[in-house]
Amino acid sequence: MALEISSLIEDLQERILPLQARLFPRQVLLELRDDGIQGQVFADGSPGKVRFDALLPPFTCRNGVPLEREPIGDLIGDLMVRDNLMEAFVMAALPPAAAAWRVIEWPAGLAVPDDPIQAVRELDPVSLRLPFSLSEAVIDIKPIAGSGTKAMLAASSRELVDSWIEVFNHAGARLERLAPAQSCEFLALCAHLEGVSSRDLVLLLTPGPSTTRLLMVRDGTPRFERSVAAAGHQLLEEVARSVAFYRRMDPEVRAVRLLLAAPMAEADALAARLGVQPELIHSTPFDSLVIEGLAVAELEP
Repeated sequence: MALEISSLIEDLQERILPLQARLFPRQVLLELRDDGIQGQVFADGSPGKVRFDALLPPFTCRNGVPLEREPIGDLIGDLMVRDNLMEAFVMAALPPAAAAWRVIEWPAGLAVPDDPIQAVRELDPVSLRLPFSLSEAVIDIKPIAGSGTKAMLAASSRELVDSWIEVFNHAGARLERLAPAQSCEFLALCAHLEGVSSRDLVLLLTPGPSTTRLLMVRDGTPRFERSVAAAGHQLLEEVARSVAFYRRMDPEVRAVRLLLAAPMAEADALAARLGVQPELIHSTPFDSLVIEGLAVAELEP
């Protein structure tokens, strides 16, 4: 009798899980990187207690491309099973190197197209200088607040996106969205740019194990992005040279603001070199700007 009751309970639990998933949907917000995976559970408009941060084995992902799809899928699947999340919907941000971004501007005096993605496909592809065919690209477009006619375009090749879909299929995850990291990061960063002068050059540094990502924003518009050294004197030199280069190209810049996405040992040295005071961005209760941007996008109508 005990065995029969136990079997009935297990069967009931298996039947209830899909029903719970439909009635009380949970999302998993994943930030994919070449060297690891970071994630948070998202439910009822806020992140839950379940978090995970796992390193990827070397050479499984490079330049945003999942070279070893099954091991990456196994890792994601193991994390989802461990925390009983197989019924959750997954929103994932691609590694930064998986997408290329551009700022586009719609013709003055004309309304923003009803279908901006199709309108972009009709543009002269040479003008965008994307490293893949525009006709086959997967495109994401986010309006730039306050500009009226400008938008941030981020795109990935269809082949690369299909590779990541295979990863999540192997994991057995319920993938609902793949988004460019740049779109997510900028969406979250906008909230931290309120009150910044249009003539201030904002630097956002996002440190990583092997490189640091540098993003420059002016007048609410992303202008320039590159990878610089992860630490040390080389990091200082590359950031300083990048700032000097941009200021030569844009002489209207009045001052520099330095934002750090995470604490950096070189913060004081950067402050002295650039003559600015570093500001540490707090994405609390989210673990990163990218994950915060995924959540913001999920809550948008």
